[in-house]
Amino acid sequence: MSWLFGLNKGQPEDKWSNFDPTGLERAAQAVKELDKSRHAKEALDLARMQEQSVQMEHQTKIKEYEAAVEQPKGDQLRIQGEERRKTVGEETKQHQSRAQFQDRLARQRYEDQLKQQQALNEDNLRKQKDSVLKQEAMRKGGRTDPAGCGCIFCPERHSCGKALH
Repeated sequence: MSWLFGLNKGQPEDKWSNFDPTGLERAAQAVKELDKSRHAKEALDLARMQEQSVQMEHQTKIKEYEAAVEQPKGDQLRIQGEERRKTVGEETKQHQSRAQFQDRLARQRYEDQLKQQQALNEDNLRKQKDSVLKQEAMRKGGRTDPAGCGCIFCPERHSCGKALH
């Protein structure tokens, strides 16, 4: 390629200058002799059959290679499918476990709210009873604690547990 840039000033060598045609000449001579032979047609048919059997062998090997290449792909797809099924199963278990945990938390919160509401209701009821008792005590003349124990007077018992006097 140096001749393109003007370095060698000559044309490139001919690529056919070192060609030896003796092999082609021998092949042409063999074809001429084969054409003169009376068994030329049978020899040609035999050569074709041999070439066909060689091609069939090559095709068989190609199919075997293709099958050998495809088998790992099929195995890989099968393994990926199994792994995906396992993953989906595990995700389902995790989702169910999470849902059960959330359900337990919600139930516990509800129970805690009920207990808290019940405690508030009981506290309000106690306060109302105490208020009613105070009002009754004031209505009866302001008497509180006839026993002198320091309890607010109740129609059945004192708040300290002693019976009325």
